[in-house]
Parts: sequence; structure tokens; C-alpha cells
Amino acid sequence: MEILTFEKDLLGLQEFAARLESFIAIEQRYVEGSLVVGLSSKFGTGKSTFLRMWKDSLQKKESPHYIVISLNAWESDYYGDPLFAIVSALVDSITEEGEKADDIVEAVKDVGWFCTAIANQMASKTTGIDPMAAGKFAKRKKNSREKDLQLIPQDAFSIYESRKNAMNSLKGAIQNFIQEEKRQVLFLVDELDRCRPDYAISYLETIKHIFDINGAVFVLAADKEHLENSAKTAFGVDLDFDEYYRRFVHREVELPKISSKGYTNIVSEYVSFYLKVESSRNCYMKLEVSRIENISELIVLTKLTPRQIQSVFRILGHVLETTEDKKDSMNWCWAVGTIMMSTLKIAHPPIYNLLGTQELPPQEALDFFKEQLNVEYADWWFSLCLTGGALKREESETNEMIFENVGLKDGNIQPKDLSQFFAGWGTHRSSLGLTKIYEKIEQLEQWK
Repeated sequence: MEILTFEKDLLGLQEFAARLESFIAIEQRYVEGSLVVGLSSKFGTGKSTFLRMWKDSLQKKESPHYIVISLNAWESDYYGDPLFAIVSALVDSITEEGEKADDIVEAVKDVGWFCTAIANQMASKTTGIDPMAAGKFAKRKKNSREKDLQLIPQDAFSIYESRKNAMNSLKGAIQNFIQEEKRQVLFLVDELDRCRPDYAISYLETIKHIFDINGAVFVLAADKEHLENSAKTAFGVDLDFDEYYRRFVHREVELPKISSKGYTNIVSEYVSFYLKVESSRNCYMKLEVSRIENISELIVLTKLTPRQIQSVFRILGHVLETTEDKKDSMNWCWAVGTIMMSTLKIAHPPIYNLLGTQELPPQEALDFFKEQLNVEYADWWFSLCLTGGALKREESETNEMIFENVGLKDGNIQPKDLSQFFAGWGTHRSSLGLTKIYEKIEQLEQWK
């Protein structure tokens, strides 16, 4: 489910976008050349969605008018050179604006032909084969541009000077365009943290050396920890990454953490999208307010990212799908147990596996619910697992003994109160409901 505009924003990020715009407008005054802002957030927390919505909002504004360019660094990783990926996106955006980018195109061709000619001459020396002469491409291009490039000098200093001049010409062409149009060019760079380490580093170097131009703004949306791993892979584990990162990024900002309201919005939207679609999908669980609150509560407490929430709902969508005659007929313990196990599958896999295989000791279960979920309702979740047959126990142990052993003798729920849970499982004694839910989820995961 792709969200493209702030009108459909589930996380309430429009205000943050406005603050970021104001921040950039002021911060540009205090830097020479381009401004580079690191937008940091963990993987799957909504950076890509924010960039899409923000781009849409900026393009709708009449003033100040930005040329907004979206760059997916991971997609261009395959092609190997970030310079041409960035320039190509710039040229495309300029053309879409109804303007010409001829000078930039010619300058980047010079850089491209220069690099190709160098590679061609090196290959000819090594193998005796001229790969350029073997292709139709070279035959079409043996005119004015190639007259200069085919005679590139062989000494290292001259090669360096020629390449530097080509790069400076490209930088000058981009700078002239920005200054003549008196517009800001905003590059929104996504997925840099997913790139190969050498490509990620090359991308940062390209921004620093080629696009250090007043009027250009780069926003790098990335998981900083992943970038750090890339840099240390390239330069060694002793690298001071914070100091290294400051070479490229002037300022860092954090994507706001998801609020309780944001979580509720996501859950409500996903319930309709994944679990119950009119005339298309029937849900075994009755989607009443209390069940939706159960889902929201667990997701808030486990602090799942939007991408992880999507994974939870993918599981729920498959596990809970049923026929028309069985919709809304699931007993409440089965419903809440399915929600809990689907969430733990994503949020806490070790606990999920221990519950599903009846290997989680009662004391560890209670401690987990107190520490990770909610102390106030820990005994409630504990009772759900106990009656659902998910806890490790001796055959001789009664529910009363287990309650006493874990210190719930004076808790809000007593063994006599377990009858409501048994009824919720559709039985009068301990069920194996959670293990059966586990088996169904695991069967589904064989198809992931």
C-alpha cells in the first residue's frame, strides 16, 4: 500500500516537513556550496514514504519553487557510477520542467567519453583488442567528440589534468543552470544504506566533490548504523565514523518517532486493507473495537516499525482469511492469541518460538510480559498463554501451583478467573490453541 501525499499520511508528518523546509531555508545561509542534510531513522520506519509525500507537497507549491529530484541509490547501484545516475535524474527533472539542459548533457558526455576512451586505450594495450572499434556505437560517434578523446595522452599527469578539466566543466554547467534560473535544486536520496559499501562511499564522495554547488540541497534518508557498517567495511573497523560522516553531512535530523495516534492510524488502515475487504475477503476474527485495540496495544508496546507492522498484517491476512459462512465466528482467545503470536513472530522471534513449542518456562513468560509489554496487564497475557497451552509445565503442576510459583498469588487474576479464558478458547480445560496458531503461521512462512 503506497502512500504518496500528505492527505493520506498516517503518521502525521506534514508538520515535520514544514519544519524541515524552514530549517533548510535558514541553514543554507551558513554553508558554502551545497547543503547536505542527513535524515536518520531505522530501516523500515517510513523514510521512503515521507520523501514521496514531501516531494508531492513541494511540487504543488508556487513559491519557493524547487526542482525536486528523487534518487534511489540502491537502484542505481547496479549501474556502478553514482555521477551519471545523479546527473541523469537532474537532466530528466529539468526537461520535465519544460527547460533545456543542453550544457549539462554535453558536459556529462565529455566526462563519459573521457572515461570510456581511457578504458578503451587500456584494454587495447593489454589485450590487443579495441573494444570500441568493435561496436556500432563507436562507429556512430567518430566525429567531433572522438577526435579529441581518442588522442588522450598516456602519461599519468596529463590523464589526471584532462579528467579534472572534464569534471570541472560538468560542475560549472550545473552551477550555471542553478544560478541562471535562481532556483533551488533539492535532491532526495533514498536507500543509500542498502547499497554495496564501495558504492555508498562513492555516492557520498560524488556529492561532496561534484555537486558542492550553492543552491543545491541533498537530503540523505538513511539508517546511519547501516552506513557506518558500510564505511567500516571499506576503511576498517577502527574508523571514527561520526567524524568521517561530518565530512559529507552538514546537519543531521531524526525522522519523528511514531506516536500512539500514528500507530492507531496505521492499524485502522491496515485492518481494512489486509483483513476485511468487502465482496473480496472475509475475516475469521470479528473486527470489533476491542480486537482492533488489542492489535494497536501490542504494536505500540513492541514498538514495531511501519514495515514490520505490514509484515504482521500480512501474516494476519493469511491466517484469518475464511469463507463467508465462517466470518466473524472466531472465539476471542483464538483472535487475541493470533494477534499476539503474529506480532511476536516479527517483534520477538525467540519468545514466539518458545511459546509455539511449549518450551517457555512460566517465570520467563511473566518476566517477558512485565518488561516488554505492560506490567499492569502482565498477568492477563500470562493467563492467555497458560490457558492456550503455550507454557512449559510438569504434568503434575496445577494452575494454582503455577500461579503461586511465579508470584501471582495476589495478582489481579486468580486461577478461579481462568474460566473466562477457557471459554474464550472454546473449552473447559487447557487448550493447545497457541501451538496450533504457531503451526499455522509456520506453514504460511514456508511460502515467504
